[in-house]
Amino acid sequence: EGPEHVAISPSGQLYISVVDGSLLRLNADGSELEVFVNTGGRILGFDFDASGNIIAADALKGVLKITPDRRIEILIDEVEGKQIPYPNSVVIASSGMIYFTDSSSRFAPADWGGTFEATMLDIVEQSATGRVIAYDPLSGKASIIAQGLSFANGIALSHDEQTLFVVETGRYRVWKIAIF
Repeated sequence: EGPEHVAISPSGQLYISVVDGSLLRLNADGSELEVFVNTGGRILGFDFDASGNIIAADALKGVLKITPDRRIEILIDEVEGKQIPYPNSVVIASSGMIYFTDSSSRFAPADWGGTFEATMLDIVEQSATGRVIAYDPLSGKASIIAQGLSFANGIALSHDEQTLFVVETGRYRVWKIAIF
């Protein structure tokens, strides 16, 4: 129930996040469906790093690292001394830099009854507190690279890795953000 994101792993298996906090895994032909992990939260977006770890934006837990042997750890849940209340989508550069969206700094799904409720409150209010955050796993440092977005949602990296494309759902547009 509630599939949110699907991605193909480096080994060719499909991974799908669903509403109950499960990350499902199955072969490309649809066989051997299993619950790979359950975070107890709500994974919205994820990507695979060079080591085969899944870096997942869990709207209730933070940005998680899920290892191939199914260990789950919080990678980052705050930036500049403040909580990241609504991690949503993740993309990883070949350098290992992790970029992700924080949909709302005001409406955390954990505090407002879930992702649907928090999303609707944020979009209706139009407070534009969404952000894009860069996290360097080597140094452990994070920085806000864009803010003032009305529900920062999906994120993608250009082929040359010089630009991020970020969906701003609350204002029906896509931002192009240069990164260096």
